[in-house]
Amino acid sequence: MSKKLPLIILSSTIITVSAALIVLKRRNSKGEFYIKSYDGKFALIFNNEWKLSKVKNELNENSNLEAINNKNGVCFIMFSKSKENLNNISLEDYNTSILNSINGENIISSNKIKVNNKEMYVTEFDSYYENTLVHYLLYTLETENYYHQVMVALIKNDYKRQSKQINNILSTIREL
Repeated sequence: MSKKLPLIILSSTIITVSAALIVLKRRNSKGEFYIKSYDGKFALIFNNEWKLSKVKNELNENSNLEAINNKNGVCFIMFSKSKENLNNISLEDYNTSILNSINGENIISSNKIKVNNKEMYVTEFDSYYENTLVHYLLYTLETENYYHQVMVALIKNDYKRQSKQINNILSTIREL
């Protein structure tokens, strides 16, 4: 019986190490990893500063992906809608619809951009949340079958640095 105990410990250690290796394989050599949406329909590549929200729909009950970068004070919330459910409207029309819904906010700018051959719209605005000024970037983009709205909340006012990273993350979106 005493000889079986080390064997059990060894086998559980091997299983634990194997599980860790499987998780680490999802990371690439640049310290990046895929985060899947809650519904399993999409994935994006984030760097190792980002963490998936600990509780599903912690920041918004309708989101299908939430990630947080505590180091830089950035929240990333994604919402997706089927193009079919929206009568196959254009990306521009979808963006206009979203902008109309935030009409009362202090919109700073709204532009169409292209990142790694992906067209998207980005709208920058400020709003208060619990007496704290929050800088928002609202992205509208599409994949083959879906439109996506991504709300990025920045506590620190370093829009230039963060927008480059967010643009790169969004350019990696893919349907699964």
